[in-house]
Amino acid sequence: MTESFTQTSQNPASGVFVSREQELGELKAALDGAMEGRGRLAMLVGEPGIGKTRTAQELSSYAQGRGAQVYWGKCYEESGAPPYWPWVQAIRDYVQQAPSSQLQSEMGPSTADIATIVPDIEAKLPGLPPPPALEPEQARFRLFDSITTFFKTAARSQPVVLVLDDLH
Repeated sequence: MTESFTQTSQNPASGVFVSREQELGELKAALDGAMEGRGRLAMLVGEPGIGKTRTAQELSSYAQGRGAQVYWGKCYEESGAPPYWPWVQAIRDYVQQAPSSQLQSEMGPSTADIATIVPDIEAKLPGLPPPPALEPEQARFRLFDSITTFFKTAARSQPVVLVLDDLH
């Protein structure tokens, strides 16, 4: 990400956007490709205060305007955050918005695995069987695979954009 601040654009929802037009253009192109079935991973990197979060907000607005679901998770830099905190936030937001039947369908047999880190799932889908007892490494791998499968399944009906802010 470059550090020039020369151009501005106006976004009614969030005020003035200062000179990240090139980066935003690249992100929009990646999003457009993803919405055509070519999934993407994009990372905004740079020093604190240069506009990474704001650029992600602009991309989120663009994505929502194109019909994508956008879910945010933010890293907590102090001690005390639960494991996988940014993922928990993004999935919790999804859980709160999705009807129970859709949630069960999209999480499928992995629902109980994901519910181990997102208790909101159990509240929305009571009576889930416990996930299988596994060694910690196996359980972590199963959780990661479950989350990946869930988001891929969810994206089949409507594109999904995940923003994990301050991930380091």
